[in-house]
This record gives sequence, C-alpha cells and structure tokens, in this order.
Amino acid sequence: MQLQIIVTLSVLLLCDAKLPRFKPHSQPNELPSNPPHSQGLGQLQAQSKTEKTSRIIDQYRVRHRREIFDSKSYESSLTWAHSERLDQNGDVILRWVNTDSSITFRLEAKTRGYVGLGFNSARNMRGADLVVAWVDDRNGNAQVLDCFGSEHEDRAIADDVKNYELISGYQNDTHTTVEFRRQLDTCDKQDFVIGEDTTQILWALGPDGSDGQLPKHVKSGARPLRLLQPVSKPESIPLNHWDVRLTNLTIPHVMATLFWCKIFKVPELPKKHHIVGYEPLIDSRPIRNNIPVVDPTSQSPVHHMVLYECAEDDDKHLWNTWSEGDGYFGPNRPSAWATCATPIAAWAIGSQGEFLPENVGIPLGEKGGVSYYMLEVHYDNQALHNVLDSSGIRVHYTSSLREHDGALLGAGIGVSALHVIPPKQKQYRTVGICSTECTQETLPEDGVNIVSVLLHAHGTARKISLKHIRGTQELPRISEENFYDSHYQQSRMVPRGRKFMRGDTLITECTYDSTSRDKPILGGYSAKQEMCLSFILYYPRTELAGCYSMTPVKEFFETFGVKEFYGLNFMQVENIFLSSGSFENLPPQPLMELEAQKHNVNETGEQGMQGDDQGVGLMKELVIWEPPEFRNKSFMAHLNEMPWAEPLLTEQIEKTLYKGMHMTFCKKRDDTWGVPIQIQSYPNYTELINNETSEKSCHYKSVRLPSVTKTSAGATNKYSWLTILALCITLIVAR
Repeated sequence: MQLQIIVTLSVLLLCDAKLPRFKPHSQPNELPSNPPHSQGLGQLQAQSKTEKTSRIIDQYRVRHRREIFDSKSYESSLTWAHSERLDQNGDVILRWVNTDSSITFRLEAKTRGYVGLGFNSARNMRGADLVVAWVDDRNGNAQVLDCFGSEHEDRAIADDVKNYELISGYQNDTHTTVEFRRQLDTCDKQDFVIGEDTTQILWALGPDGSDGQLPKHVKSGARPLRLLQPVSKPESIPLNHWDVRLTNLTIPHVMATLFWCKIFKVPELPKKHHIVGYEPLIDSRPIRNNIPVVDPTSQSPVHHMVLYECAEDDDKHLWNTWSEGDGYFGPNRPSAWATCATPIAAWAIGSQGEFLPENVGIPLGEKGGVSYYMLEVHYDNQALHNVLDSSGIRVHYTSSLREHDGALLGAGIGVSALHVIPPKQKQYRTVGICSTECTQETLPEDGVNIVSVLLHAHGTARKISLKHIRGTQELPRISEENFYDSHYQQSRMVPRGRKFMRGDTLITECTYDSTSRDKPILGGYSAKQEMCLSFILYYPRTELAGCYSMTPVKEFFETFGVKEFYGLNFMQVENIFLSSGSFENLPPQPLMELEAQKHNVNETGEQGMQGDDQGVGLMKELVIWEPPEFRNKSFMAHLNEMPWAEPLLTEQIEKTLYKGMHMTFCKKRDDTWGVPIQIQSYPNYTELINNETSEKSCHYKSVRLPSVTKTSAGATNKYSWLTILALCITLIVAR
C-alpha cells in the first residue's frame, strides 16, 4: 500500500513538472507574499521591512493589472446601515454594514491620493491594523494594500497575509471613494479583531498623485466608534419633539466644573404619549470681547446631561414658577427637587443620542402620570473660558403607544469623595453594587427585561463592565467595554435583551489607568475626578430609580490607616457625607498647614472652583488625630503623601475596598428608600470564566472571502491549482 502511494505521488509530481506553470488567480488585494520575518523589530529588521514594503508597492504599481475589474463600471448596491464623519469638516466619511462574520466599508475621502483606514485600541498607528487604498490616475482602477503599523514607530508595513477584499473604487475631481470588506476576525496576528468594544478608527489622506506610494500623509486623525452597534432609529412612525434646553446661561471663567439644573413642564398633551428617543442639542458660544461668537473649532464645555422625572407634587403653582425660571446652580437647588430622581435620558460626550426598540416607550405627559422634569447639565470648563450656553436634549415622542412602558435605572458607585483611585496604577478596580435586597423588594415577580446600557466614567477609566449575579453564580455580562473612551459614550444595546429577575444582583466594575497622575483621584463630578456608573434601560417600568453602593465611612478611613479625626467621630463624618454636605459645624483647624487650599491650585491638583464636589472639600478639612504619626495632617495631605509606588500597599487597598464592606442605597422614583440603607459584605459568587479565546481555533492564515469583484472584458481567466490537480489525475487514468 505504501509503495502504491509513493508511486502515485511520484507520477503526480512528474505530471506537474511537465505541465505549463499557471499562477493562481490574484484577487485585487493579493500581493506577493512577504518572506518570513522574526517578531523583533530592531534596526536591521525595520530596514528590511521598509525595503520589502517599497518593493511590494512598486510591483503593485507597475505590473499590468488588466485582470482587475473596471471600477468605474461597478459599484455595490449595498444599503449602508451606519454613516459617520471621521473628521470635523466631513472630508472623510465612513459608511459600513456588517453580517455575523464580516464587515463591508465605503470610504469617501477628499483626496486624489491614497486614503488610509486603521483599527486600533489606541489613538495611534503603532501595532494598528491598516488598509491603504487608491485609484490609479492612469487607468481608473482601484487597489487596496493590507498593512499593519510598526510597534516602534509611526509607519505602515505590508502585511504577509492579505485579508481585505476590494469591491469597487473610483475618483472624481476632488474625492476618492473605495468599497472593501474583511472578516470581523481574520485569525491574522497583524489584524485587529472587530468586536463589541469601542475601536479607535484611524484615518489618513495622502497627497494628490500618491497612487501606490506611501509618503507622509497630509491629514490624519482618529475617532472612537463601535462598529457592531445595531440600528435603532425608528422607521416611519409619526414623531413629535420637545426641546428641553437652557437659555443663554453664562458659564463664568472661574468655574472649572459647574452643574446647572432647571425644571421643565411637559407639553400639553391630550393623552398619554411615549418617548421613543432623544438626541443632544449642543449650543455653546465662547464669549470674546463681551460678545458670544460662533466658532466651529471651539470645544463645548458640556460634559454630560441627564433628564429626570419629578415625582408628583400637589403644589403645582410652585413647580410652575420653577419651570418658568432660569434654574439653579446644582448644590443650591431647592430641596424639593430631590424628588426628580428617575433618569429618562442620559447623554455624555461622543453620544449621538438613542432611539428605543420598537416595543418600548417611556411614558410622557400629565395623563401618563408625570408633569415636570429636571434637566441637569454638567459643564467641564477646565480651560476657564467664558461661554454662553443654550444646550439641552431633544426628546422624540409619539402618540402611537408601544407595547411596554420602559424606564431608566441608575446603578454603580455613589458619586462621592469616598471613591478613591491611587496614582501611578496601571489597572486599579473599583466596584458598585445594586443589592439583592433592593431588587427583591422593588422588582415585579417576573422580573424586568434590560434593553440597553450607558456605561459612564471619566478620563482615567479603561474598562467598564456590568455584571449579573443570580444566587451564587455570575451570568454572562450584561454589557462590557474593554477599550473605554470617555470621549465616546454611546449607549450599548443588549443583544436579544436580558431577563433580570427579582433578587438578582448588579455589579458595575470600573478599571482605571492612573499612571499619568501624581496624586490620588477622588470621586466627583469634575472631569479630573472619577465616576463609575451604569444607566440601564429596561421594561416594564417599576418604582426603582437608583441602586448604588459606596464604602462605609469607618471602613474607608481605616483602610488608609486613620483611626480618629480632630473633633469628629466617624458617625458624624458619615452624616456629613450622607446629608447635604454642609461643613458649617466642622471644628476649627488647629494648624495652618492647609494654606494650599487658599490658592487656585489645590491639594487635588485642580484649578478653579469645582462646583458640586460631593465631599472633596471635606477631605481637605478633616484633620487627623489618631494615629499620632499622622496627627495634625488633613486627610487629603495624608493621601497625597502615601507611598503609592509600593505595589503591596495599593494591592491591599484595592482588595479591601473591592471585596470588603459596602453601604448600599436603594432609591425609588419619589426619592424614598426602597429598602433602608444597609452595610453588607461583597456578594459571594462563582465568577464567570470567559473561555471564548480557548475555544477559538485560529491558525493565523488568510481567511478568504467569497469574491464579489468583477473583471473587465479583457481579463484572462486562470486555472486554479485544483484544476491542475484534476487534469493530472485525468492524464494518469487515461494512460
């Protein structure tokens, strides 16, 4: 038997040697394979790769390409599900549509040179997945080059494996347009896996005439996007809109952080309506020489906005008066506004708003039970500019009622200075809990259905996940972002929804990178402080509005080695944190060591007034009495002087605050407690093991897509290797 196999293989090889040599059919993106290379990118390797890339591009430019389709005669008839400007002027527009396994792009760029598109987790091309496309000025044929970014410098290297397929391409007097596609996961180490996480979309435009060359780009940029987000905009239903916005609010240059709140009365509606979506209205004009001006290059200080329902109140006259006024600075708003506790729309930087699924709507109108709403706008004005602002939210609503009444639930870590992230940490985790007791008491017997989630934190957050615990078992994550970008906070649809039962637990976990910070980061509303929140859209509507936790005061301060403060016990400090935050009854400070507080640059390294600081000011006022080695220092000074470079210290603090005791809060829509405040241990459960990577069987070879390209009339058909093999076998049999 072995002898027969050897003889057969010998005959096949002989047959193959005598047949004319045919090259495999080349797809437009199939360049000659690069020779094997090592993973290191030293000077010799870098020079070799540069020469190799230049050689490939030269071959790509000069060889006869008549087998490529005439791109001017072909353009796909795809319906593009998504369309985004990648730059502010609209010179680069990306459209795309995806299936379960592949994604197709249309790139429209204002250039007659090359256009580059890249995918990365960072806002640079180092290690990025890159594709460079152009249209040949001589024959009008479009071409694409599969590349990747060097790990050590900003330059493109031709990829060994070609995973981009050209569909069409053409250019006119001003623009170049190309269409191409790829697999979501190509199993190629040099390619970026396109998934549910935020992707940094890189773009670059080459100079005119740079067909097949890679000179330095003339324009470039990056924009965070989630490419696999579902389409949620309603099709053709009768929609009305209600603009909930401020009017000519002056943001003073002395306020680095400002919260402004205003009451609005609902439109006069004859019956119940449903809110089905919302979008931001950003109108910020810098004031120059006492005149507000329109400047497209000026960045708005609007950081995030939340629209809250207000519980019903018999004093309609007072609420009408408030609705006709200009509003209040956040900490000074009337105490009755605390009943405006149920969020119905949450917007943050980078979001374009949200439209609800077709079976869910949020009740609107007095006939639906709510008459007044509060808009809360957070301004981040670290540049300390004078700005005139009229921003807000456009609410879309309809009289065509949906099947279910929906609501929004706020969860995570209660915004407070008791939320601390040490400096110089690469991956530091904090966690907020929505307790079993809260959901057991407030949710219906059949539970609720979670539709979408907006994950919210500030600039040092890198990962956020919303965990789902049932009993002692963690279920698959409801929502997760592994490449969080605070400049792109679009809500995330939950695929196929999620059933959340009475007695289940929610855990919002945030991971921070504070390596660029020299001092601890406190929780708060300033963009230089931090948050860890989830805004969860669900149905059917319940009385639950907020479900949070934070570290109990005594456990928090003891974690940092503090046993007692001057003139205050821990119970009194806790009451201050849980009350309005008034510090009027604080004892006089015994030392004058806190002079830094009198300057614009304070102990947390922030400039200007920070508005609603949620206890940050208290951290600077509390003076340590015990233990003696810390005596007469403010707690903030103590935090700043801790040896944060010691990993054993930070690891122990993280473990204690994460897995230790938690004070839980369960708030209803009318600002009453769903269950009393409780102090409880971190839930005991079996963590979910993510084994998706181990189940993958990628061998890092090219994954070919079915061809959708057309060839020109003069193109020559080539034999495939399978055809040659079949011919050999036929000749053997014939003999």
